[in-house]
Amino acid sequence: MRKHFTFRRLFLFDWKLHGMAMILPAIMFFVVELYIFFDGTSYGIQVIQTAFIPWIAWTIILHLQPMFDEGAYDTLAPYYRRWLWMDIFRFLSVYFIGYVMLIWTIQTNDVDVPMIVYTHHILLIFLFLFFGMALILWTKRFEYALSLLLMYTLLEVVTKGQFMPWPHVFQFEIDYFDPLFISKIKFVGFLTILFAGASVIKIYYRR
Repeated sequence: MRKHFTFRRLFLFDWKLHGMAMILPAIMFFVVELYIFFDGTSYGIQVIQTAFIPWIAWTIILHLQPMFDEGAYDTLAPYYRRWLWMDIFRFLSVYFIGYVMLIWTIQTNDVDVPMIVYTHHILLIFLFLFFGMALILWTKRFEYALSLLLMYTLLEVVTKGQFMPWPHVFQFEIDYFDPLFISKIKFVGFLTILFAGASVIKIYYRR
């Protein structure tokens, strides 16, 4: 007899595989939400982009990680391909709701969020996702991908996107119509395409 579909079953695979690690993004959401609620300034946008958005990408990478264990790719790849669109739907649904709630909290504090910020955030999600996937695919080390993502984010937050000799993808200034910010968004888009291409090449021409 066919089992009834429930929302719980959407995350059952991840829960059995990763356990408590699957609730870390939810914890991060509540931490960010509390910060924005009590802070009441436009800096909540910076917190969203440096805390909530990287955790979205980290969760998706964690979901894909089992494929890169030794000898597991050929067995698990057909399963992941079969549920690809369902995975996209469930992650987009859950995190979109969380993101909307965070933005709504910012706006209730009389902070205007221009459309260019949403474009930046969308590109950041895809950049972190494809950057992590490319690292895993080419190095075959999940730990490398996670460590680099976390270290990069931490150093950017500490230095406010300055001093370090690498591309800066976060926006720490409140002036969102600065030409430098627009240039940064274009650069983030370029990096996203670059890492997406590297991921696709490695997936379809795996040796």
